[in-house]
Amino acid sequence: MSNTVEIKSCLETKTITDIVNSNNNIYKLLSFEEVKEITKRVLNDDITMMEYVIRSYSDDKLGYLGSHYRLDVTTSAKKGEIVAFSLFLKTIPYEVPEQAEYVIKKRVFEREIQFYGIIMPLLREGYHGKPWAPTCYKVTDNFMVFEDLGRKGYSTRNKLFDETLVRAGLNSIARLHAASLLAETRLDVPFNRLYPDTFTERAFTHDEETRKWCEVGFDMGALIAENHGYDPHLIRSTCERVYDITKPSCTKTNVVSHGDLWGNNLMFNNDMPPNCLLVDYQLLRYSPLAHDVAQFLYLCTDRNFRKARESAMLQHYYETLCKVLDDHESPRKPAWSEVIEGMEEQRLGAVITAVAYFPTVLMEENISAQILGDSATYTEYCFGDRMKFVLPIMKQDSVYERRINEAVIELAELASQLDQLPKPS
Repeated sequence: MSNTVEIKSCLETKTITDIVNSNNNIYKLLSFEEVKEITKRVLNDDITMMEYVIRSYSDDKLGYLGSHYRLDVTTSAKKGEIVAFSLFLKTIPYEVPEQAEYVIKKRVFEREIQFYGIIMPLLREGYHGKPWAPTCYKVTDNFMVFEDLGRKGYSTRNKLFDETLVRAGLNSIARLHAASLLAETRLDVPFNRLYPDTFTERAFTHDEETRKWCEVGFDMGALIAENHGYDPHLIRSTCERVYDITKPSCTKTNVVSHGDLWGNNLMFNNDMPPNCLLVDYQLLRYSPLAHDVAQFLYLCTDRNFRKARESAMLQHYYETLCKVLDDHESPRKPAWSEVIEGMEEQRLGAVITAVAYFPTVLMEENISAQILGDSATYTEYCFGDRMKFVLPIMKQDSVYERRINEAVIELAELASQLDQLPKPS
């Protein structure tokens, strides 16, 4: 790939067939006019000259439902000065056709497009607090262009968060939820009624491929539980509860929810305390307040942290939520009981999510890139024998092993008292 591509030589064909057949020629995704449009939005000025280059953002796997690139632009504005900047480009993962097909069928890329194109403008209208998500400059069916958080000092952190990072993450979750409540008060209609297709479940569904992905993960959790002396059939049947837990509540306040809060989907800057932004809204949900909170705590902290600090973290989330609402003089403020009762109702779903997600999201990025970047191993891992990939990694990585085992054991303990657990209402 050349270091610099001038606008005049840029190609404009953007069909999926052309992109896949041309060995993922990423330049076919963006036309000259689109890059020019994006540049004018970034600079808020007309431009007289421009050149740009697109590179892979990282050799590692940053996420599992998209591919990521850096768009470097050099331009001359009307005043004559030369300006250089970078943007973050996210696309459907065309370089692995099986993965691209799965993402397209699952409609998760389409979901994020709907979030940034439709939902986000409604959430931001009238909201004047700190942002909870990066700025998006362009949305199309095939790609999205964002500010480059990495160039602005943001980064992902160790996938096991300390209290400082947990508090920062909860601040952003609370801002998202508060913006949702403010928007619904203004619109006077629930988001899932206004845009029902945007909020249909994507992660845990009974459609053929997604169901197969879930079953492979649940079966692996059952096998690990059996190795610890627990009943694998009980584990397997308990995992089926997740399909109901992800539904909106009939008795509690629902909000626009991120729905995929594992470590790489939260980015932090170096302020003290750090600011956090939430990225990747492909599994967007409309859920009770505690859904995001419970999922975040189970995917990003360990059991010892939750035993010692869970109550304080719930209180921190609620205080932040109320402060944002008070700052906007909102008449709508959920009760504290909705958070603490909701946490207990969402706990089982959060543990099941951890059991299903951990083998994948806790892998070292270079290992997951090798497995998921190849068509054959991608298909075998996602829809075949996942355990044959995971077991060797567990033997080599003690932290990976500990966190998977910890999630499975907690699920087994909850499964043994299933009749006593509060059900989502």
